[in-house]
Amino acid sequence: MEKKSYPSFSSRLGFIMVTAGAAVGLGNIWSFTYVVGSNGGGGFVLIYLLVLLFLATPIFMAELLLGRMGKASPPEALSKLQKQAGSKIPWAVPAWMGLISTIFILSFYAVIAGKVMGYGFEALFGGFGGWNGEQIADLNTSYNGNELLSAFWAGLFLALSVWIVGTGVRSGLERASKIMMPALFAMLLGLAIFAAIEGDFARGFDFLFGFRNVEFSAAIFLEALGLAFFTLSIGVGGIMVYGSYMGDDVSLPSATVWIVIMDLLVAILAGLAIFPLLFGAGLDAGVGPNLVFAAVPQAFAALPGGSVLAFIFFLLLTVAALTSAISLFTPTVQRLVENGWSRRKAAWSMFVPAFGLSILTTLSFGSWNDFYPLAFLGLDGLTFFDLIYKGTNNIVLPLGGLAFALIIGWGLQRDKVRAALSMKSDALFTIWYGLLKYIIPLAIIFLFVKTIWP
Repeated sequence: MEKKSYPSFSSRLGFIMVTAGAAVGLGNIWSFTYVVGSNGGGGFVLIYLLVLLFLATPIFMAELLLGRMGKASPPEALSKLQKQAGSKIPWAVPAWMGLISTIFILSFYAVIAGKVMGYGFEALFGGFGGWNGEQIADLNTSYNGNELLSAFWAGLFLALSVWIVGTGVRSGLERASKIMMPALFAMLLGLAIFAAIEGDFARGFDFLFGFRNVEFSAAIFLEALGLAFFTLSIGVGGIMVYGSYMGDDVSLPSATVWIVIMDLLVAILAGLAIFPLLFGAGLDAGVGPNLVFAAVPQAFAALPGGSVLAFIFFLLLTVAALTSAISLFTPTVQRLVENGWSRRKAAWSMFVPAFGLSILTTLSFGSWNDFYPLAFLGLDGLTFFDLIYKGTNNIVLPLGGLAFALIIGWGLQRDKVRAALSMKSDALFTIWYGLLKYIIPLAIIFLFVKTIWP
């Protein structure tokens, strides 16, 4: 029987567009803006940029490299590399944890993205245009309270993601990303230009880049680290799978730089689009997870063509959500394909647990919004959504990144890493390798310890 060839992207551009699409998602727009808004703006952005440069980007390249070297799903790739290194430590454990965590991430991701689709549908039929603040607040309340409607949109979003993943690497992932990514940038750039003209751009710019009142605490750094990992989709294996699809002609360091720049650009453009509109409408930036749904529509409501603008904005968010959801599905799908499953069957098998867990988030925004399941452990005030979101962002993703850094820095031979990376500059390789071997593990462990025992 003829052995099936391992899937790959058709070109360097295809790899960069798909991997950038995996990194860019709701984290860059929904999560970035509300976390920055909740933490006071520029000071937190400065910490985020530092974490992105010195911690997240080196680990992003490390995860891609592990995928390129392993050429398999994350558990299989790390098991293969472990055997080659002669290590007795089970390297696949963090990969399996990553696969499990993707289901939890998808469960809340689908609810948020489903609500984005629902709001876009509302705007398509004239919603938000000329509405007052009370009408928008009522829509937010009624949507959260209608758990069946929320579950419907979450299920539709998951089904659309599964359909794209199930069609394959080139026909599904690559083709979708080549369309989605340019559309995402075009729509977001247009919205940012519009916000600069119609909103309070000076205040919005100062809010984002007025680097003052910086709070250098372990908790803030850990939150910035979790946000950076979430915006880049690091730590769960999706980026590793895309690294395994990478062609030999792709320069991994160069591709990493381009992908991180694109990811950061989307987050900054989102901030420049949203905050000027918010401030121009006299609204508060620190409204939390409901910033997009409770605040942004009020900015569009008072503008000419508000319904059309709102539809474009929520279409933009849907595109961003899809590109990242695809990457979250991919690691487990690849693992099941290795076990002989068809790609479509593997993709649809993930739909059931992701949709089932999404009900917890749906209820957290609805009838269980004041139910705190782990209050008896001192985690009062945290709903199921809060626990899943903060648990994956601030614990699972950093731990996954820590494991990848340790494997590169301590598990694999330096010469093999150097050869596989193909970095031309010896000095840059030494800096990157030193960060992964010493600085990043110590920094992540320190942040965890200081957060737990301040």
